[in-house]
Amino acid sequence: MFKLPFLSRSKSTTQVSNAVEQQEASVQNINALAELFGAMPSLAGPVVTPKTSMKVSIVFACVRLIAGAIAQMPVHIFEQGEGNNKSRVPNHPMASLLNLQPTPAWSAATFWEFIVSSMLLHGDGLAVLLRDRNGDVTEVLPISPVGAHIENNNGRLNYFFNIDGISRGFDQDDILHFPGFGFNGLRSMSVIQWGAFNSIGLELAMEQHSGEFFKSGSTQRVAVVKKGKWDEAQQDKFRNAWVKVYGGVENSKFPLVLDESTDIKALSLSAKDSQLLESREFQITDIARAFGLPSFMVNQEQKSTSWGSGIGEIGLSFLRFTLGPHLNRFEQELNRKLFLNKPMFAEFIAANLMRLTLKDRNEAYRQAIGGSQGPGWMSIDEVRKLENLPELGGSYSLPYDPIAANNPQSET
Repeated sequence: MFKLPFLSRSKSTTQVSNAVEQQEASVQNINALAELFGAMPSLAGPVVTPKTSMKVSIVFACVRLIAGAIAQMPVHIFEQGEGNNKSRVPNHPMASLLNLQPTPAWSAATFWEFIVSSMLLHGDGLAVLLRDRNGDVTEVLPISPVGAHIENNNGRLNYFFNIDGISRGFDQDDILHFPGFGFNGLRSMSVIQWGAFNSIGLELAMEQHSGEFFKSGSTQRVAVVKKGKWDEAQQDKFRNAWVKVYGGVENSKFPLVLDESTDIKALSLSAKDSQLLESREFQITDIARAFGLPSFMVNQEQKSTSWGSGIGEIGLSFLRFTLGPHLNRFEQELNRKLFLNKPMFAEFIAANLMRLTLKDRNEAYRQAIGGSQGPGWMSIDEVRKLENLPELGGSYSLPYDPIAANNPQSET
């Protein structure tokens, strides 16, 4: 492996601040320290970090869905020809790195899942381009954004990481920096820290409350009121009896017998009275909204949706509104770092997400092949290729032309 030179740190220039950042340096430092020590509590109390956030099922589901959707898309390399025509280059060296094995310890699917989850949870996905002595990329190494330091040095970004215990610095040309929303020239805005910080904290608090509620036997906090005075021995005896009966789920099936002079007064709201279930449903919708996902895509039941009624329409809306912005930033980063000033470009192929049902595909293919209503724009072999069937060749490789079919040329 070609050893890359280490870049020395220098004073950075002022970066462009996000619109939401009032005090640029202090906000950045506070977030960095909070991420390092995990000491930034939400308004509801629990500390919200990428690690604690992934313990919330809705956050895990949103990250898994978006990362999994992008990871299953192949990245094809195309060559730009004349007249805006493009042709695929299947044997390009970068094709195997981006679709099969970017580095010996990682498959392409796990690589893209790591990059996307880093972008969603931390704001940025980072990977190092390792080159041979000729400058060709031989390996794409994913790097955790935690602990990474980025500096703007006279208009160029320098990246500093610890790789295998060794501090290394890289120029921006050797780094694939996949930013999230709100990139300010150095870093992007994490969904966890900006879009859903307090919502995740409230969800963590409600999960903790629910766990304690059921751990205690699903009982409320109560006060036992007795007519007359109790001596200390009677109070201790009654408390022990109460704990023995209601001190856990396994004991809550036994009744507690009281005399006529004893009454029970509730001191706390029940889960139903405090609308715990309704609040948790709202938090699911709120967190999914921050990730750009409709709640029904993460198994939150809804009676109706405006995203469409069919799988094809839902997949197209998911691709357009949720994945589209991420894919656009990813493709631009790949092309400017790998194919700048070259007649080539990389493109994520989302055909699998747009794949219709068999009935809908057959209807679309019938129109694409053509017939009595007009000529087609696809050949039978092209349709068979989309369905992973072998090509037939001959006339099946040409689109159907009804005019030529009705007026065959006489053999000479």
